[in-house]
Amino acid sequence: MKKRLVAISLVLVLVFAFSSCKSDSGTDTVTINIWHTWNIEGEENRQVTEDFIQEYMDAHPEVKIETHVLQDADYKTKMLTEFSGTAASIDVFSYWGAGRAGDLVNNGKLLCVEDYLSADKVGLIKQGADNNFRYGGKLYGLPQASWMMVLYCNTELFDEYGVTLPTTYDEWLAACVQFAAAGVVPVALGGGVDDGWQAAFVYEALVNRIVGASATSVVLDSMAGFSANPGFAESAARMIEMNAAGAFGKSPLEIDEETANVQFLTGAAAMRLTGTWFTNNIYTDDESIIQGKVTALPLPMVPGGNGKVTDYVGGFIDGIFVNSATKNPEIAADFAYGWALALATNQHETGDGFTAYNGPIDESNLYPTGRETSVLANTLVDGVVAWDTFLPGDLADIHIDACQALLSDRADVGRFLAEYAAIFD
Repeated sequence: MKKRLVAISLVLVLVFAFSSCKSDSGTDTVTINIWHTWNIEGEENRQVTEDFIQEYMDAHPEVKIETHVLQDADYKTKMLTEFSGTAASIDVFSYWGAGRAGDLVNNGKLLCVEDYLSADKVGLIKQGADNNFRYGGKLYGLPQASWMMVLYCNTELFDEYGVTLPTTYDEWLAACVQFAAAGVVPVALGGGVDDGWQAAFVYEALVNRIVGASATSVVLDSMAGFSANPGFAESAARMIEMNAAGAFGKSPLEIDEETANVQFLTGAAAMRLTGTWFTNNIYTDDESIIQGKVTALPLPMVPGGNGKVTDYVGGFIDGIFVNSATKNPEIAADFAYGWALALATNQHETGDGFTAYNGPIDESNLYPTGRETSVLANTLVDGVVAWDTFLPGDLADIHIDACQALLSDRADVGRFLAEYAAIFD
């Protein structure tokens, strides 16, 4: 807690050094409604948000911040519903850049925050970190920190059952078979209705190693060429193969993200495939018994695939945005900048992300797994963000549904490819 408060204080120094906003409406008290998805008590991003809100209101007594929280799937629906109108109950909100925010920009729903921030503030954003937040060259969102997908492994279980830490797909599949035979969930996966993005993560990990980051980016950017590359079909076939081998437990579509987290944190599962934002849970979650027993591995390579060891899934995609209809754009933009900076700073200093901003960063207190992921991040070059955050909302839903189907009894590569014809071809 002490480290977090120090980090927040440093953020406030940077924010307030360039801030001189006043009430845009001329009233004595201004209410700013903020929205986010961190619905679990004690979750790091939620705590950082609550700390920053309090510090911001202390420094701006004329501002009252009202917080609204929804689970991820409900949140996406809420945002789409609200922004079909003026979204009057939303001033500042966490969201995803690239295609998802692009839909809102195209419909005039997002504030161009660059118009309300000083050049000094905008100048602190690292080169390239705002690529997924600029539209027509203008900055509409504020990036937080980058992330990367890794394979967290419980080394105690690997040692106990004599299983080799996987560096290739074949080793990964073999490890899953061994753990399943021993009654241990190989890879904790909560791919249920509200968390289908986790099913998509498995597919995207395989695509990263079979198709490669560069070729995948070409397809996503051009929205064409999916069926022409056999690697996308091969990735689907291998995902079906893994599920048939019991890699994701008996019912990955019937549990949620939190349940999958608990499986790994309590030693019931040997592996967890997810983003580096999970690192803190290993050390701070009350149910965790695996501190000091986890290593974070890069995605297993696929021999003969086009993926490189320097390819990864991840990047800058999570951000903070402002409703173009807010009654207080200066205050909203100022708060949004500080909020994004606070989250980015904390994510970097705790090892579950890599800040989008230049400025003071204290890396001395990184958790061991955080230091490990930080070293790994320095070896990576070409990243592809999660597809459901890059694709526009309706196409992202098709992607998630198709990946969930690969974990069901109706899994079929041909049917899977037919679904994607609606997106890419």
